[in-house]
Amino acid sequence: MLSRVADAMFWMSRYVERADVVARLLEVSFHLELDLHGVVAGAQELQWAAVLAILQQPAPGEADGPLSAAVSEALTFSSANPTSIMTCINRARNNARSIRGSISSDMWRELNKLYWQLTDPEFRRRAQDSPHELYQSVQTGNQMFQGVCDATMIHDESWRFIQLGKYLERADKTLRILNTRYRQLRALADTMELSLANLHWASVLECCQAYHPYQRLYISRVEPERVLEFLLFNPDFPYSVRYCLRAAADNLAAIGGDDPAQPGGRAGRILGRAIVDLEYVEPHEVLDDALHSFLETTSQRCARATVAVQEQYSLV
Repeated sequence: MLSRVADAMFWMSRYVERADVVARLLEVSFHLELDLHGVVAGAQELQWAAVLAILQQPAPGEADGPLSAAVSEALTFSSANPTSIMTCINRARNNARSIRGSISSDMWRELNKLYWQLTDPEFRRRAQDSPHELYQSVQTGNQMFQGVCDATMIHDESWRFIQLGKYLERADKTLRILNTRYRQLRALADTMELSLANLHWASVLECCQAYHPYQRLYISRVEPERVLEFLLFNPDFPYSVRYCLRAAADNLAAIGGDDPAQPGGRAGRILGRAIVDLEYVEPHEVLDDALHSFLETTSQRCARATVAVQEQYSLV
């Protein structure tokens, strides 16, 4: 398989997944602000500050209006922001266009349709009044893209590079969400009312598509320790860190390499160490003072695995 094609597959998938995460973060923040408006002064600002930290965005300069408006504007249609929804979809589409012959026509159609929807002036105008429609369109577009990818592609090396990109991106964002929100909410644990804390922890689940799966498993109020355990260690939930890294490692092993004894190469070994920790550590050992260090170490391994993938398969 040509490294150029593999590179385009890998980054096309990552950019689509990244756009989905950004849209979900903005939608959850938008609804949380509606829930808290006029109830608790400044509580909604905490969520918008978390979005900036999760996506490693600088704080907006002084501007008229609330923080939410500035953050939404920077992360939605801004072509100058490399993390905005518009930039991510545009980059995913450019990668897809460069390999039109290697992906299905249905995949191209879904990605192209989402791109032109986001560039439509009328749709942008409606998004100003109803951002929920915009965020839902991006999330639905991602689900359609991933669905037709699984249904219309041969599950060969090309498909596996798409899966590899998706799961590495998803694991990275889940880790950032947990790390940022845990530090924020723990610092305010002594001063924040329990009902407000529960609302913020529920938003953590919603940012990871996990609220309803969590409720099915625990059937109880949202508890921080259970949220962290579910999103880190659950082996069956597609957005948990353990699931994502195992899926990434399995796809790496299936892609193979020059050494039959080490089919995943250096990237596989890095992910393997992270997976061992996630599969065999006792949750109570890290769900306390050691959690920040555990999350940071796992995040660094995800970043190193990405670099190793690029080096192994000449994706540069």
